[in-house]
Amino acid sequence: MAAASDDEVIRKRLLIDGDGGGDERRLNALMKLFIKWCNAPDSDSSTHQRMLSFLAQSELAMTKTSFVYEMNKRQMEKYTQLQQEIDKQVELAHVEIEKCKEELEEAKLVRRNRQEYDALAGVVLQQPDRQQTDSEIGDLNKELEELRSTEEQLMMKLDLRKKQFHALLTSIYQLQETLKEEEEEERREEEKVEESLMDTSPP
Repeated sequence: MAAASDDEVIRKRLLIDGDGGGDERRLNALMKLFIKWCNAPDSDSSTHQRMLSFLAQSELAMTKTSFVYEMNKRQMEKYTQLQQEIDKQVELAHVEIEKCKEELEEAKLVRRNRQEYDALAGVVLQQPDRQQTDSEIGDLNKELEELRSTEEQLMMKLDLRKKQFHALLTSIYQLQETLKEEEEEERREEEKVEESLMDTSPP
């Protein structure tokens, strides 16, 4: 409760003091003028006009600070949302990387088996022609073709995963670029608001 109260006091102090441009000093001067005016209400109108001027300047500073506070609050909410989206995309990217690693290891295993079968088939072919040998060669060739087909399918799937992973990284990069553009746009909007408030301030 004490920390929350301290934060509220600091926030109100900042709203009153503005950007540190002397708003608190103006309020002190306004208080002195008010006391002076109360003690001599029949004095010239310059004191009254100066009081109104101090009030207008203080209200302008409070309005400006409120706008900046709300804009920063919305900006932080948007940053939090974008950060959550980026974290989710990165997590998906890690999952895809692990899948690609597993598929690559499986493809390497299939290729190694195929090479072993190729070597074995070469040894078998050097043996004398016999019906059993021919049958074994036929079985090995059939299994070899199946392994080649499996390898092709795995390589195609691995290539697809690589493309998907590249597209995912591109999406994350574009999301980061969008974040930078939105930061720049919000900064320009904040500058426009400040310029607008300054243009409407009393002379």
